[in-house]
Amino acid sequence: MTAGSVQGDIGADSALVGRDGVFAQLAEILRTVRKGKVAAVVLTGPAGSGKTAVLESFLEHCRTGARGVRVLSAMGDEWEAQFALAGYSQLMLTPPLRSAKAYDGGPHLPAGPLASLGTDQVVNYASTLGTHLEGLQSHGSVVVAVDDVHKLDVESLRILTFIMRRLHGKKILFLLTLDPADAQRIPAGVLDYLTGHQVVRIPMEPLTPQQVQEVARRLHGIDLSVTAAHGLVRHTGGLPQPVMELLRELPAETWLSWFPSLPPTSRLRARVHSVLDFASPALVAVAEAASVLGRSAGLHEVAAVSGVESVLDALDEGHRAGLLRLSVDQARSAVVFVEPGTAEAIYEQIVPSRRIALHRLAAEAVQPEGEKLGHRVSATPEGDQALAEELEDFAGRQAAVGAWQDVATALFSASRLSLDIRARNDRLLRAVDALVGAGNIAEAQTWSAAVDALPPSPLRSSVLGYLSTVSGQNDSAQSQLEMAWRTSNPERDPKAAARVAQRFVLHGVASWDGPMITGWAERAMSLTEPGTPAHVESEAIYGLGLYARGRLGEAEASYQRAFGHAAENAQKQRVQMGAGWLALRLDNVESALVNFESAAPTEYRGGSLRISLWAEAWLARTHLVLGNWDAAAATIARSSVRLETSRMPLIRPLLYWTAAELWSMRGDWDRARYYVSQAAVQPGTYRAMQVPASLARARFHEARADYESALAVLQPLTELDPWTEDRVSFWPWQDTYINALVMTDQLDTAEAFLTSFEGLRREREVPSDMARMAWARGRLLAAQGDPDAAREHFEAALGHLRGLNRPYLRARISFAFGQSMRRAGKRRLASSVLRAARDLYDSLGAATYVERCDRELKATGLDVGNLPDPADAVLTAVRDHHLQLTAQEQAVAELVAGGATNKEAARALFLAEKTVQYHLTRLYRKMGIRSRSELAAAFRAGE
Repeated sequence: MTAGSVQGDIGADSALVGRDGVFAQLAEILRTVRKGKVAAVVLTGPAGSGKTAVLESFLEHCRTGARGVRVLSAMGDEWEAQFALAGYSQLMLTPPLRSAKAYDGGPHLPAGPLASLGTDQVVNYASTLGTHLEGLQSHGSVVVAVDDVHKLDVESLRILTFIMRRLHGKKILFLLTLDPADAQRIPAGVLDYLTGHQVVRIPMEPLTPQQVQEVARRLHGIDLSVTAAHGLVRHTGGLPQPVMELLRELPAETWLSWFPSLPPTSRLRARVHSVLDFASPALVAVAEAASVLGRSAGLHEVAAVSGVESVLDALDEGHRAGLLRLSVDQARSAVVFVEPGTAEAIYEQIVPSRRIALHRLAAEAVQPEGEKLGHRVSATPEGDQALAEELEDFAGRQAAVGAWQDVATALFSASRLSLDIRARNDRLLRAVDALVGAGNIAEAQTWSAAVDALPPSPLRSSVLGYLSTVSGQNDSAQSQLEMAWRTSNPERDPKAAARVAQRFVLHGVASWDGPMITGWAERAMSLTEPGTPAHVESEAIYGLGLYARGRLGEAEASYQRAFGHAAENAQKQRVQMGAGWLALRLDNVESALVNFESAAPTEYRGGSLRISLWAEAWLARTHLVLGNWDAAAATIARSSVRLETSRMPLIRPLLYWTAAELWSMRGDWDRARYYVSQAAVQPGTYRAMQVPASLARARFHEARADYESALAVLQPLTELDPWTEDRVSFWPWQDTYINALVMTDQLDTAEAFLTSFEGLRREREVPSDMARMAWARGRLLAAQGDPDAAREHFEAALGHLRGLNRPYLRARISFAFGQSMRRAGKRRLASSVLRAARDLYDSLGAATYVERCDRELKATGLDVGNLPDPADAVLTAVRDHHLQLTAQEQAVAELVAGGATNKEAARALFLAEKTVQYHLTRLYRKMGIRSRSELAAAFRAGE
């Protein structure tokens, strides 16, 4: 059996999606075993991770798909583990042949009950089994499989280990499954061996959201959204068993919308019911208390709610039953359930009256005010005006510090408890608004129909406009917010009017409209006091509006004031994000890094997931600028999970622009294409979405030297994102656009655009902007035939970066500098600059441009001794003809022989297409060939 055959077979086994790598590894190990090498493998993972399914499926393939493979199998069982040799007897009584032929050989067990054995007896039984295995393997390979080895009786474990340690040079594979949580059942000496270096351990990793989507599609025909897949993984821990149980048991419509939690599976319900039926009253009380308390189930709280004096005794019982355990770390200790969904299974079987009583006790036991109120709400099934007002007051205090998820939770509860219909609707609207503020868009969208059904009001329009903005729906947001402002009354209700104005501020920054940002921010701040939510949130973006209008000094001063107004709470997150955004654009990148890192976390101080995701998207960009590309990749991987589950398209292009550029530069084209597609947006969306989406595609095409495609993507940005006397663009695309024009021989257009761009008034010069303009001018001058003036501009560009840690931009400029000088015939200068560019790209891991630098260096004909030899078969063919090629002929020959067209070769080498044809004509004449196909044939022959 080969790895390929097993891989092909399991492709049809939908139940084992995500385990392809495990199968391939097992198949490869079996292949070495069949050559005469004993191997031992342990599949490790918690209950429900699919160990048994993988084992059984692999054994079935061994029985039916591999010649000469015999299988002996046993299964650990808690009840049988009390009998000596119970596991051994399963192995000895397993018919080892694949056919239906009766089992006719092997030792027999002694008659009578199996009791505990002495050492001599264990050794004798081990020798018998070893002899039996040696006999079987003489006719073919043998697989000895033990499922749940931790539940095997001690004698069988010792026999098995005794044999595994002593068999050598035999065609035997020992394949075991082990739950690490139950490893303490195994004797120390046996466990040391099973976890030692002699045994291959293969962990059963949790399913990823993508694999869960594949399972749902293959097995149940359900197209899970990314949000639903992440929610299912979060609920189940990615364990295949509960994932498949829930997909099978719940209605398909469950997965079509956001869900706060999922019910337990029928298997888990039955298991919990069985455990509680045999549990002591103390354990039942402790389990019920823990299910009610949730994350706050500390020992003190569990004791107070359960009424059990000796909680630890009950925990010991629950631990032995595999129901719950005590988790202790440096931060806290808590009672937690072993299997996901257990808390829900216990909670739903508590009768309503007791559930209410337990919540009342929990309200007295817990300390955080929000949790106290939550338990009181759960203990109040009917309306309660006084409690609703307490929740309203709590929501107001949480809003002041920017803890928007707490605000939403409190207001939803207050809405349910409200006796007055107008108060109920008002609180519901503000709860949805708080959800959007928290960045929980997936949940907020589930309320959109309810919001639509409410009577028209400024608040209703404001909420719908806010939701449309973060969902990237530009036109809808504009119309809803205009309606909200027209129907509001700033004099009678300045707080509500300020909230609408603040929503316009966010709409303005998504549109990158400076006057809109500053105008509405000033209006919002004039209607509120410093430190209030609408004031802080408007002030956090105000500086960006000033920058967009070219008022750099005022923009920086505005953030100094904003930091003075923001308290040390979640509201400061917004100021840090805005300040970091401005600092990144003004080349204070190290300051931007600090601000983005501070703005990104929301776990401990609350805040907005939207702001956090925006900060992380800019953090990834900052890492790219600073040359910390591994950190950029890690930030993208981390934030993409939260981004996809949040359903927040406003930020997707920004994050995936950096991802597409990074992986294009590193030459991982499949991953780069994926992120380009993820960054894509529909026409008519916000400018803050369209520009980074275009840049993602442009940088992908540029990395592939496809300048026509890059130009087609960038051309619309001249109208979509212009830089004028009154408007400053935030995204640095202008130099890339000029480069694409030059590389496609549109020099007049490049000249006109660059001259206009250079002539714009700037309040203060930003070094990176100056560097980009200078290298763009150098690139254009070189193409216009003035290499000396081009050199001055390239050197000026590098000079602007002196003292700044900008390795990526420096590498881009150096590459263009060297390529331009090589084309102008200044080979020594070109070689020196290209070598510097290559070193920078190599330090970044930018394999795409390392390869292009190598090609350019080779084309100079100088300093090629230290470069990696790419097995130049063309030179071999030339040498056979006793011919000599110039450096440029060699470079052209290598590209064309590899399948490049004249145009593609010209792009890659920054040559005119006619020059490539000229070199090819000379090359053909020297080699005595007539076509590119013959050149490719000579290349293959050289290999």
